[in-house]
Amino acid sequence: MKKRINIVIAILLILLAGCRSAKKETMVTSDMQKIEMNSGVITPQLTGGNPASTSPVVYIYKTKADYSHQVPVMMNEARTRILSYPAPGDLKMGDGLRLPTLLNKGYLLDNKGIGPNVAFLTYTYEEYSQLPTAPSMTDLMSHILDKYPLLEIRACGRRADYKDIVIELNEKIAEGFLQK
Repeated sequence: MKKRINIVIAILLILLAGCRSAKKETMVTSDMQKIEMNSGVITPQLTGGNPASTSPVVYIYKTKADYSHQVPVMMNEARTRILSYPAPGDLKMGDGLRLPTLLNKGYLLDNKGIGPNVAFLTYTYEEYSQLPTAPSMTDLMSHILDKYPLLEIRACGRRADYKDIVIELNEKIAEGFLQK
């Protein structure tokens, strides 16, 4: 009986240890950080706010072309696999869609949940949001419009840090705070 209990405990410990993912701590400061798109490793540094906050990270970005109506997906670093994609209903917000917000000087404010490894699909928000279910992974991969669409992306703290996010980000842009 003791031998069985020890075996069960050993198996549970192995399973629990195998489920643990590697965690990386990120320093939180009050400044915005630019994520260089040409570097080998992209490590976004979250800035501002409380590290324990569950508020999403604010990303503002510029793209090579107008992808403001194209559905974003997150890819692995090598851009060979899609790691996350929205359900059609995820693109809806009330009676509208979660399109990015145009900011000053061509920056876009993400309202969907993108990051440095974003790619855009040929599907528009309008088309994709009307689908009954998300397309298959094969279909999604065949509909990638641009795997490397970003000219620039910046992590700008957390949404909870802003009272009026559009006005505050536009002020920072106008002050040149986001310039290279």
